[in-house]
Amino acid sequence: MTFIDDCTRFCYVCLLKSKDKVLHYFKTYKAEVENQLGRKVKRLRSDRGGEYFSTDFSDFCVEHGIIHERTPSYSPQSNGIAERKNHTLTELVSAMLEQQDYLRNGGVRLF
Repeated sequence: MTFIDDCTRFCYVCLLKSKDKVLHYFKTYKAEVENQLGRKVKRLRSDRGGEYFSTDFSDFCVEHGIIHERTPSYSPQSNGIAERKNHTLTELVSAMLEQQDYLRNGGVRLF
């Protein structure tokens, strides 16, 4: 899961074992941002992933005055910044895994 600041494009990455941990990590992210920067999280834009539609998540956003925007279905272009970041992160992880395999095989490239 990635959180990207629209203004600075700073990216915060959380590695999840399951999607039911989204609320926990969002609370952690919110607390860290508000503590470090002294600014409130005001708006959250997410895709139509089911992890953001729980009652608990919606209640948390309402309770803290966070406007939760949801992008239209099947339109990744409306969330282009996040889509590009996810693509970049996927390529980065693939390169790291390939390098790990390369080193594990004694520096011999296997095809």
